[in-house]
Amino acid sequence: MPDILQKAIIDNQITVLALNSTSSVNKAIKLHDLSPVAAAALGRTLTVTALMASGFKNPTDYVTAVVKGNGPIGSITACADGKGNVKGCVDNNAVETTLREDGHLDVGGAVGKTGKITVIKNIGLKQPYIGTSNLITGEIAEDFANYFAVSEQQPCAVSLGVKLAKGKCVAAGGLLIQVLPQCGEELLSEVEKRAGMIKEISNSFYTTPDPRQVIDNIFGDLPDVVYALPSSVRYKCDCNISRIRRLVLSLGRQEAFDIVKEQGCIEVQCHFCGKKYRLEQQDVEQLFDKKSK
Repeated sequence: MPDILQKAIIDNQITVLALNSTSSVNKAIKLHDLSPVAAAALGRTLTVTALMASGFKNPTDYVTAVVKGNGPIGSITACADGKGNVKGCVDNNAVETTLREDGHLDVGGAVGKTGKITVIKNIGLKQPYIGTSNLITGEIAEDFANYFAVSEQQPCAVSLGVKLAKGKCVAAGGLLIQVLPQCGEELLSEVEKRAGMIKEISNSFYTTPDPRQVIDNIFGDLPDVVYALPSSVRYKCDCNISRIRRLVLSLGRQEAFDIVKEQGCIEVQCHFCGKKYRLEQQDVEQLFDKKSK
């Protein structure tokens, strides 16, 4: 089943996006055999990347977010498009799981507190938009809130969470609260107060899986809360043989045939879904012959 994303606008002054990403996180856990802390780190990154992509106007618009800290998990990469597809991977899927003093997973320790977030948006312009910011805590939510403020000059509150039990994600989701330019101080203060009271958003989705109800529980009594139609999000990889062929062509004839000579074929495995593609010698020969013609 796809995950559900809900958008609401409060008094034409604040936008709230809520995503229950439980199914997508579970698929990532299964595909990548993630340790608990790796599941939490990648799950949070998948969620916020899907939230960013929800504002795209075109289905082909695309965003890639890379979290690169100095922790043992290495890089975390998530990609999402305007059709509601999201995918991701981590360098170290088996990173050791440790707990903080409060008993919660130490995501910040796995990610590291020194490093950068890089966001690349391909939205139909001549050049992609590339934004960067420094990591603050490594806990992902605070880091992306800082990214929006520093790189996109967009004041936001971000809440992300992944709740795990017996190797499975029982609830995951996130809130992205964006302040519009015309927002008044009184409403902003009230929304900030309520957002600050959200301690574990994964618990909210655990008890109330419907993202509209999650928004309603927090902001529903504020004036003029208008809900858009919900949309779907799913973990889906868009790799295909055509992309693999382009990748092989990018190696150049000499390097491609050196690999074939050494290994007997060219085998490529997708980082995001694990699917393997195999090109035999005759496939590589036909590929470069077709290019030369």
